[in-house]
Amino acid sequence: MKTKPFIVLSLAVSLLSLKGLPMALAQTEPLPPPEIPSTPLPSPEPPPILPAQEQTIRQLIETEIRDSRQIADRVDDEVDGAFGFTLNLLNLLIAMLIAVPIGTGFVLWWLRQSVIDRLVSDVRQQFQQETERIVKQQLEHEVTARLQAQIDSFEQEIDQLRTDFELRLRGLYQDAEKNKDRVLQELSQILAAVGQDDTVPAPVSHRLHELTEQLKSIKSVSPDVAFSDADYLKTANAFYLGQQYEEAIAAYQAALALDANSAEAWRGLAKTLRRMGQPAEALRANEELIRRHPQDAWGWFGKGYCLSDLKQYEAALQAYDVAIQFAPNRSTFWKQKGYVLTHLQHYDEALECLDKALRIKPESAGAYYSKAYCYAAQHQLEMAVDHLREAIRRRPSLQEILKTDSDFDGIRRSELFQRLFAPY
Repeated sequence: MKTKPFIVLSLAVSLLSLKGLPMALAQTEPLPPPEIPSTPLPSPEPPPILPAQEQTIRQLIETEIRDSRQIADRVDDEVDGAFGFTLNLLNLLIAMLIAVPIGTGFVLWWLRQSVIDRLVSDVRQQFQQETERIVKQQLEHEVTARLQAQIDSFEQEIDQLRTDFELRLRGLYQDAEKNKDRVLQELSQILAAVGQDDTVPAPVSHRLHELTEQLKSIKSVSPDVAFSDADYLKTANAFYLGQQYEEAIAAYQAALALDANSAEAWRGLAKTLRRMGQPAEALRANEELIRRHPQDAWGWFGKGYCLSDLKQYEAALQAYDVAIQFAPNRSTFWKQKGYVLTHLQHYDEALECLDKALRIKPESAGAYYSKAYCYAAQHQLEMAVDHLREAIRRRPSLQEILKTDSDFDGIRRSELFQRLFAPY
């Protein structure tokens, strides 16, 4: 049976206490009286040891030694049994006491390293941010300075370019003005030579086309070149004679935008609209002209022409009479009145009007053409063909018109009429 560790500890403490007891007693008891020295008596010599006794003593000694070893082993076993757990516990405590500082030190080292790493990371990040901010500011300053320098340089270049451009533009403007004046002067001469004729020879028409193209080019290249209402009127009349009716309408409207009371612009606009096959729009333009200028003979004449195109012959005749009242010496007015009278089958009055037109203007191809229609309406074939031949001689372009003119459908199939188209 093994002794409990705490009992062993108690015994050890008791033994230690008993071991120190004699010393304590020696310190507390009174000293003995001094002994009187005496002469010791000689001790008798021990008898000699026999071999058998020596053998026995040796055996006893060996037995004692063996027993002592067994006792020592038993004591060791008891000590191990009693103090083994305690020793193990003490060893464990010692190991823990040793390990705890090491672990604590490792933990503290790890915490210290983490804190240092964190601080280094924060400092590095802060330094990086501060560096980026400084670099960014420097870059911004440098970029701003460079941009400002470039802007200043660009502004100087732009100012120089603007100055050069203005000088060049002024030169182009002056050249454009000179070219415009030159073209308009030539147009004025051509228009004065043509007069009231609605048709011009091919070379003149070609030249008008060239001049109007030059004006369009000047207007597109130099839009700031000023055009007066008179300039637009000349341009519009040139477009009209060149049969560029869309451009003529635009030019007439531009002239009216500058001067809404321009009678010539209203007349030209109405005439062009009628040539484009828009008699209703042309009639409105003529009525606007009459509203603004009630005594304008051409306004009344244009109104009669539009009404005639709309086959309103009675109303057209009244408009022609007003026009003749304001301008009795216009061959065209008498010619158109004779044409309307033919449609109304007033042939004698029609021929009188046409003869009146020829007396005023003997070379009028239109008057001969209208007389031919009057004779054709009366089925006077020879008189009609003779007057058609005379009209074509004066204006060859009428031959093409005659091929499709419905006014001569009644005599178109006759051999005499067909001879008008035979080559000479």
